[in-house]
Amino acid sequence: MLILYDGIFVTMDEERHIYQNAAIVIEKNRMIEIGGAEEILENYKNHDCSRISCKGKAVFPGFVNTHIHTAQSIVRGVAEDLGRAPSYTPTVPQGDDLSDEESYVFSLLGAATALRFGSTTISDNYAHAMINAKAFETLGVRAVVSERVHDMIFSRLAEGCYERDVSLGEALLEKNVQLLEKYSNPKGRITACLGPHAPDTCSRELLLKVSKLSEKYRVPITTHLAQSAMEITRVKDVYGISSTKLLEECGLVNEYLMGAHGVFLQDEEIEILSKNHGQIVHIPEGNAKAGSIARIQYMKEQGLNISIGTDNGAANMIENMRMALVAGRILNHCVTDPSPEEILQMSTIQGAKALHKDSEIGSIEVGKLADLVVIDYDRLHLTPCINVVGNLVHLGLGNDVDMVIVDGEIVVRDGKVLNINEKELMRDARRIAELKWLHSSPGLNQKYTYVF
Repeated sequence: MLILYDGIFVTMDEERHIYQNAAIVIEKNRMIEIGGAEEILENYKNHDCSRISCKGKAVFPGFVNTHIHTAQSIVRGVAEDLGRAPSYTPTVPQGDDLSDEESYVFSLLGAATALRFGSTTISDNYAHAMINAKAFETLGVRAVVSERVHDMIFSRLAEGCYERDVSLGEALLEKNVQLLEKYSNPKGRITACLGPHAPDTCSRELLLKVSKLSEKYRVPITTHLAQSAMEITRVKDVYGISSTKLLEECGLVNEYLMGAHGVFLQDEEIEILSKNHGQIVHIPEGNAKAGSIARIQYMKEQGLNISIGTDNGAANMIENMRMALVAGRILNHCVTDPSPEEILQMSTIQGAKALHKDSEIGSIEVGKLADLVVIDYDRLHLTPCINVVGNLVHLGLGNDVDMVIVDGEIVVRDGKVLNINEKELMRDARRIAELKWLHSSPGLNQKYTYVF
C-alpha cells in the first residue's frame, strides 16, 4: 500500500476537481481512497504502507501519449530539418535497417524518455513491434503497441517511388496479428492495436484486410492521416478521392480510428470523421517544426475527440502541451483559446478515451488504475503558483517531473528512470547511431561528429 499526501491533486475527473493538502491511497495497482491528508494519515496510521510527502508538488493523471515511434529516437536532431517524415526520406536509418537488438535499444531510449517526462501510457507504432514491446515491459510503462503495416516498399518510397510488395504487406499484417494474440489481456500493462501506416503506403486491398481484423479484434487503429502533401496527391491520383474517404470506404473510419497529424484535412473529411466518431491525434511540436499545424479548434467544434502525441523527438508531453496551446492561439488569432485546461484534457482523459481506456486511466478517481505523475513546483520558474494547470502548460519543463507511477509501481523517482541503467542505455544508443548514420548518410557524419 502507498499513500501520497500533502500535494495539490489535479484530478481531471468529470467535475475537474483540484484538491489541496489531499492524499491518495493506492493498494496494489488502484486508487482506493482520495481525501484530506490529515484524515487519511490518521485512518491509516496503523497500516503497513509507504508514505510519500508531495509537499511543494502537484499530482496529475499520467500523460497519455497517443502517437509515438520510440525507435525513431535514432533520428533526433536530424528529422526535424528533413522537410518530410523520416520514413519518406532517403539516407535516414529506417526501422527495417535496425536489427532486433538495435530496435530494442532505441525503443528503450524513446520510451524511457517519454516515461521520464511523464507519459505513463504510450501508443507506439513501428517495425519490430514484438521486440519493442519487450522494451516497454522492461521499463514498466503502459503501452499500446502495433506493427508498422504497409505494402509499399519504404526504401523505394524514400526515392519518391510507390512500389507495392504484396508479400511484405501480408507478412507485416501477420506480425500485427501475433501481437494481438500475445497481448490479448485488456487489463495488461501492454496491449496491442492495429497499425496500418498511412493511406498512401497501404493499398486498398491491405486496408480492407485491416478492416476485417478490426471487426474481429475491436481494438484501436492507429494510422497517419493527411500528414503530407505527398500522401494527399498519391491517394488522389490512384483512387480519385481523399485519404479519409478511402479509409471510410474500407470500413476504417469509426470510434477506433486514431488518425495522427491531420494537417491537410479538408472540411468534408472532418465531417466524415465526425459522423463516424473517428479521432484525431494532434502532433503539435512535430507539425509546427515542419511549418504546419492541424485545425484543432475547428475539429473540436465538429465533435472530434482530440488527443496529443509526441511522434518523434524528445517525447516531451509538457513541451507538446505548450506547443499545442501556442500554435492553436496563433491559428485562432486568439489570446485565450485554447486554454491550458483544454490542453491538459487532451493529454490525459481524452488520450485515454482515444485508446478506449478512459474507464481505467486518464483521471485521478477512486477505482481507477494508479497511473500518476508528480511534478515538483518548488522551482524558480514555477513560483508563484496561482493556477496549477496554467503553470504546468505555460511554464513547465520535462525535468520538473519528479516521480512517475504506473499501475501502482514507482518507475521514475527523483527524476531517474528506475528499471534501467540510463548511462549504459545512452552509451549503447550512441554507438549504434554512429554506425547507422555513417552507413546510411556518410556525408552527414563527415559534417557532424560528436563523441561523448
